[in-house]
Amino acid sequence: MSDEYAAMVTALPLFNGYTIPGAQRIVRAGKINDVAKGEVLFKEGDPPDFVLLVLKGTLQVYVERHGTEMVLTEAGPSTILGELAVLCGMPRSASVRVVEDSTVLQWPASEFRGLLVKDVSLSHRIFRESLRTLIDKEKSLIESLTDDDQVKRSEQTA
Repeated sequence: MSDEYAAMVTALPLFNGYTIPGAQRIVRAGKINDVAKGEVLFKEGDPPDFVLLVLKGTLQVYVERHGTEMVLTEAGPSTILGELAVLCGMPRSASVRVVEDSTVLQWPASEFRGLLVKDVSLSHRIFRESLRTLIDKEKSLIESLTDDDQVKRSEQTA
């Protein structure tokens, strides 16, 4: 079974160039979980106990504000979730729910940090993706604020 999941990992863009033995090491550091549609894997404010890698399926990242859920993004195969909370030692900034039956690799926080220390290539890839995500969120926020300002100005001039 480990070989099947290792092969799945090597097919993910984040792990492009990994060998089966390298992917097996990554899989062995965590636990494979099949998760059902509708299941909440963690909630905003939860402690950062683990990191998830989506192997198959789709997860939804969302927050709840004033009784309304706001979907931030959907996460498919090759997406890592919860890494920033684990690395920064801060509570979860969003919740994650399963959109369709999925398979995830769950690393305990200590194992995830150990992988990053032992595998410089993995560290580089994960930090690069995490920073891209943060930059994309920042751009989206700036565009949202800019759009709101433009709407307000056009309403004032009308």
